[in-house]
Amino acid sequence: MAVARGHSDFQDRLKRIEKRGAGRAQVFNAADGLKPEIEHRVSRRKTTGFLTVPFALVLGALSLIVARLAIFRYGGLPEEFAQPDYEMAAQAGLALAMVLLLAIVFNLMRKRHLLASVIGIALAMTAMHNLVHMAPGEWAKVFSPQWVSEIRETTEPNTLEFRGARFKLG
Repeated sequence: MAVARGHSDFQDRLKRIEKRGAGRAQVFNAADGLKPEIEHRVSRRKTTGFLTVPFALVLGALSLIVARLAIFRYGGLPEEFAQPDYEMAAQAGLALAMVLLLAIVFNLMRKRHLLASVIGIALAMTAMHNLVHMAPGEWAKVFSPQWVSEIRETTEPNTLEFRGARFKLG
């Protein structure tokens, strides 16, 4: 009997609450006010998406250039016996760490942004020597004349190079 009476008390209380206007429709109406704001945020992301992916690509390329500059400034030119694969891995690792840090700063943590950043790193890794061939004086100011002469002697302009493989552009 106690269970049946408790159940009826609960039902009576629900009826009193509904009479005062706190029914189900009012609870769901409160959330309807949030929908336009949420839809506005989503539409804003869709419109800026075509700008953020190229920005992430450039960010990846610039991070590799900065990584190469940092390793050059603190380590100098690699020794003759240095392994180029290790040098490349160190540069790529530092660039990837910078990209992840900058992705957090610029809120570019979506998969497409991180993929674009990694593609930017790979593009800079294979094509940065072309920029050195185009403007050796400017790169000599940033790195050193010895670094520029080594890059110009070991690479060809208008190519993509990766681990000894060379692909001619144009």
